[in-house]
Amino acid sequence: MEYYTVSTKYGARIELQTEVKDKLFNLDVVLGNMFEDWDTDPQLVLEKEEEFYRGAPPQWLNFYCAERNHTPFVKRDIYTKITKLIQKKRKINCSTSTINLFHQPGSGGTTLAMQVLWDLRKELRCARVIDSVSDSKAIAQQVIHLFNGVASQIQNTVLLLVDRETDTNEDMQFISDLQDNLTKKIKESNINANIPVVIILNCLRKKNKTGKEKLMLCTSLSKEEQDNFNAKLTEIAERHDRHKEFHGFNIMQRNFSQTYITEACEYLKPLKKKRRPRNAQMLSYLALINSYVPGSYLTETLCLEFVDKKNHISGRPTLEKQMGAFADLLVIYSTRSGGTKYKDRCIRMAHPMIADKCLQLLTDAGVTLSDTTIKLISHLCPQTIPPYLVKTIKHLLTKREKYLPNDEREETLHKFSNLIQDITEKEKKSMCEGVFKHAAKKLPQDPFIPQAFARFYYIKQTDYARAETWAKIAIKMEPNNSFIRDTLGQVYKNQLKNHNLEILSRKILQIGKQAFKAFEEEAEIAEKELDPKMQEDGVTHVSAVFNYRGLFGYIQVANTMFYKLKNINSEWSKVLRQETQSPSLISSENCKKYQSLLTSLRQRIEEKCNFFETFLIYSKPNIDKNEPQYIWTDTAKCYENYIKEEEQFSMSFEGLLSALSHITSVSDLEQITEQWREIYMNSQFDIDAQNYILANIMLSQKSANSEILRPVPELQDILQKLWGRENKNRSPEFYLLVLLLFWHDSAKKTSNTPDLKECVQYMCDSYERTYQKHLRSRYLVPLFFLGSGGGLQRLVHSSRSNPDHFSDERNQIEITRLLTEEHENAEIESLQRIEGEIRNHKVFAFRGGNQIEVSPHNQASVYNKDLVSFYLGFTIRGPVAYNIRYVKKSAQFVDKHKEKIIQQVKKVDSIIDDLRPLIGTEQYSTIIAASTNEDKMRQLYSIISAGYEMKDKFYQSLLKYEKELIHLWEREFQ
Repeated sequence: MEYYTVSTKYGARIELQTEVKDKLFNLDVVLGNMFEDWDTDPQLVLEKEEEFYRGAPPQWLNFYCAERNHTPFVKRDIYTKITKLIQKKRKINCSTSTINLFHQPGSGGTTLAMQVLWDLRKELRCARVIDSVSDSKAIAQQVIHLFNGVASQIQNTVLLLVDRETDTNEDMQFISDLQDNLTKKIKESNINANIPVVIILNCLRKKNKTGKEKLMLCTSLSKEEQDNFNAKLTEIAERHDRHKEFHGFNIMQRNFSQTYITEACEYLKPLKKKRRPRNAQMLSYLALINSYVPGSYLTETLCLEFVDKKNHISGRPTLEKQMGAFADLLVIYSTRSGGTKYKDRCIRMAHPMIADKCLQLLTDAGVTLSDTTIKLISHLCPQTIPPYLVKTIKHLLTKREKYLPNDEREETLHKFSNLIQDITEKEKKSMCEGVFKHAAKKLPQDPFIPQAFARFYYIKQTDYARAETWAKIAIKMEPNNSFIRDTLGQVYKNQLKNHNLEILSRKILQIGKQAFKAFEEEAEIAEKELDPKMQEDGVTHVSAVFNYRGLFGYIQVANTMFYKLKNINSEWSKVLRQETQSPSLISSENCKKYQSLLTSLRQRIEEKCNFFETFLIYSKPNIDKNEPQYIWTDTAKCYENYIKEEEQFSMSFEGLLSALSHITSVSDLEQITEQWREIYMNSQFDIDAQNYILANIMLSQKSANSEILRPVPELQDILQKLWGRENKNRSPEFYLLVLLLFWHDSAKKTSNTPDLKECVQYMCDSYERTYQKHLRSRYLVPLFFLGSGGGLQRLVHSSRSNPDHFSDERNQIEITRLLTEEHENAEIESLQRIEGEIRNHKVFAFRGGNQIEVSPHNQASVYNKDLVSFYLGFTIRGPVAYNIRYVKKSAQFVDKHKEKIIQQVKKVDSIIDDLRPLIGTEQYSTIIAASTNEDKMRQLYSIISAGYEMKDKFYQSLLKYEKELIHLWEREFQ
């Protein structure tokens, strides 16, 4: 019976029992004793080493042999950064965390990541996800199994490698889903550990560096790396006679030199355009897929069937011999350690740069990209295409990569895949049509091929009739997928925008009506799609995010139609705004059949503009990314075109929330507040009362001393009356105001005083009814934070969390980052830290004698029973704990080392200055006047014993000024 081991958190080995290992079928676990009892064949070791240095993907056997033979791989400079970052992640209070490692194709990113796992296998439980497109729920469950091992007493952090093809949205969504499922499983398993459960090393290929990547391995070497590779070359040359054929290694050793690539491929010249032998055709197929889909491969079985069509008997020549002189640029490798069977062997180009060069030589010889692609699809693919090859073909034709446009902050997607873009630029556009047609015929059930084909027709060919046909074919294949449906609406929208469109009102209305219908049908399907976590019977399609493209497409079409009709006759603008029906205009333009569209359009647009106002103010795609500016701009323009905003007092609740971003004058805010007071005084609608209260809050953010402002008790009284009438089925906005005004607990208690525990629950329920479907998977923006001031000044709008440094959009992202758990020492003077507790994987805020449950900003930070402190923010879903800090450990440290701290700390005055806001001016003056540092510290200790929050602040100040001393005592403490 085989014996498997993994590490404990103390570095010891324990047995990983067979029944546990058998559950880890999606994980390639790096066992602590891997290969140690394996009788390795020296010849096999040399063969595996040769495979790797020729360009084959690394295997664990390579690392084992390199370690055993004291011939380690060259470590790139970034290796140290990654290992240090992993050690840092082990110390933070998060059950799960992620390190994104970007790497340019052929730079050795996967090798580097595997090297990290191999080297840390005796400290952490290291594993690699075997198939990155596997069910993230299953992977999460298996990670928990590996973390637990046999029993909770011997748990240890899992270092999980996820090796993704690219950094597209779907790849990043996989990581997000995996993190969500991990935190869910941790909660279900009731894991309360003092170590992280998993650190994810997310390996992503990225062709071009934008400067936004924190860790990126590039195709260039530093001086130190170059020296190390030169030394390694000497060692390899002593062990291998054919080292000059080790292109995978040599390219790196030559610092990715184009000269070396050219010399290595020189013997291929001249390449034939016609009557090429099958091995030459095979070379072109491999060059194509490895150039455009780095890391892709073909199986040896498939290649042999193609190259040796006439001879299917056993004993035929090996693929190496069949490929002849081309074999020098290829690498054939086994997917198993020691495996030699054809079904386990794969073939690819030795390096992506060699693939690029071969493709260039082929195109120079007249072998076009389109011809190679069509023949790959038609001649190489068997009747039943294996899944790995389907994935490669789809990547070739439909995978759009990100890039950073000039003068832009956010990355965006290219219009087409790299291959389609290159065919379009280097050949006739029409050649892409043949590629798409062959692919659609070969993959008749895949809707993404006809979808991409439709996009090609309307973007590149402006052939809207054919684009419409292929868009409808895609919809027929998958009618319940809103993202597939979007393409048809885009076809009509772009046809409407086309400058060559016949300038007739009825033609504009005809195409506009088609576009509106397509986008409305898309929006209807999007409404029926559910988050995978909410899937119900009868739902045929699920989507992690709500697809708002149909709603936004409708707005864009409305804008285009408005401008085009207005250019024909300015009277059309009044018709579209419903200011006049103008039957004479409609009749003269032969547009009577569009009367119902013209009548209903204004109301439909108003609904969609209201949706985006809420959608954009309450949420954004993720913490690091804002919505593209054109969505705000187009929506605002559409509102102006059709609704014609009248006066400022008509602003909505959401509009008031964003007022500080565009209203800088105190007098303007006072005017708005006064207008809402008049509306409230003459209205019976609760929403007007809510807007009046919010107007006061927003004015207080700009001018705390304005005479217009009403005192907090007066505003509380309004809410108490509303609460008394109805407290359970109100809007999230109502509950938000209750929390903002009553959290500080200074309100006079009456029978109608809101119960904040109930309020939080009602708000959560109301959010789920009102916004959950549309805002799922999006980052809910903090609208307010609890500050340290009094009255309305206790509320801090997110735009002024730190008014001196965080005024623009980029800095708003930065302030939110500071509120995350990885910045545990972050201090924001305008905000107040709240004391609380974590139990049963929930966060509770202490408020008077009560404990109120609040949502954690990062669920991964809630995994250990402890007292905590945090900044309290408010989203449209409810109160949120930001920058959760486990304070019991720091309080224990301060108590444990009291005498050492009193006697040995030198920078006493600086520490006392740090604590001045907490201890007060009077006590500060008394302490600072003491004659010795020791006396000052003893007096300080008599004050900080009042609470753990003050001890935590004291600890943070000690770290700031006496870092080396504190770290020394911490090591002794541990």
